[in-house]
Amino acid sequence: MKISITEVTTAMKRALEGKGYPEEDIPFLIEMYLGGELRGHTSHGLASFPGFIAQDFSSLPVPEVVKETSALFMIDAKSNSGTVVGKRAADEAVARAQKEVTGISVIKNMDSWLRPGAVAEYIAQQGFVAVVINSGGGVAVAPPGGFDPVTGTNPIAYGIPTADGPLVVDMATSKRAWGQVRLANKFGTDLPADTFYNDEGKVTLDPAEALSVMPFGGYKGFSLALLVEVMCGSLLGMPMMIQSNAGSKFGQKMPERGGLIFAIDPAQTGDLEAFKTANSQFIADIKATRALDGETIRIPGEQASREQAAKLKADLIDIPDELWAEMQKLGA
Repeated sequence: MKISITEVTTAMKRALEGKGYPEEDIPFLIEMYLGGELRGHTSHGLASFPGFIAQDFSSLPVPEVVKETSALFMIDAKSNSGTVVGKRAADEAVARAQKEVTGISVIKNMDSWLRPGAVAEYIAQQGFVAVVINSGGGVAVAPPGGFDPVTGTNPIAYGIPTADGPLVVDMATSKRAWGQVRLANKFGTDLPADTFYNDEGKVTLDPAEALSVMPFGGYKGFSLALLVEVMCGSLLGMPMMIQSNAGSKFGQKMPERGGLIFAIDPAQTGDLEAFKTANSQFIADIKATRALDGETIRIPGEQASREQAAKLKADLIDIPDELWAEMQKLGA
């Protein structure tokens, strides 16, 4: 069903206001979920929003600032929304980068913020380079040569300012995000081929059988999953190899996780506008190189950005009928 993006945004805003979210946080919350949908990442888009709205964070303790230095901000989220705490942490990282060239925010015990790419884009839109990582929560990724899950899907995102707007890349360290299991369970579809293992170590298309997911790029991708597990696990005093049955269906409460945000101010390492121009030229030079027969040179993140821009221009988005019916009931 094709729905006006304006209408979707209105429904989301009404639901968030009904839950008592501060006015200043609502645009970022909407971008977190709607942005994923607009960029074609439906496993991390609007299908997750009703589950988020259903959560009640009101009885939780207030997040606690653990440590602050001129370059570091560390906060214990106390199980609160990773999206709200993540925005605050991003602002703190940027404020420190403005003073010290680099700023780092460390978050413990947060509920999922869904898309680290949204955090990276938020920072890059302000003219800063961003690298954002987080634990994927419960174990999902199988190691090379095995099929038992041992790390989270542990995404890595970055945002780079260019003269044409931020270049944003957001990727799981697994071959496909575990959100594909949630989507397949919700809409009764098959899993992507050659990606997920069942409990017997066989590749499966059945979301009900999914035990683990392959790392992307074999051992190289797994090495990144391992790094993020440590950086957002033991480095922060958080557990690793978290065993959890949650995460295969929307609305299930996932384990708390750790996250790190790195911000760098290119205006202090050189000239900001020259930096942006150089990045745009770099991308243009890459795209001007020779393509394989029948292929087109692709820049990571560009297709998603183009898809988002086209949908925003048309003010239309195509979402399943049942999902739109579910969203219309939120905040009613």
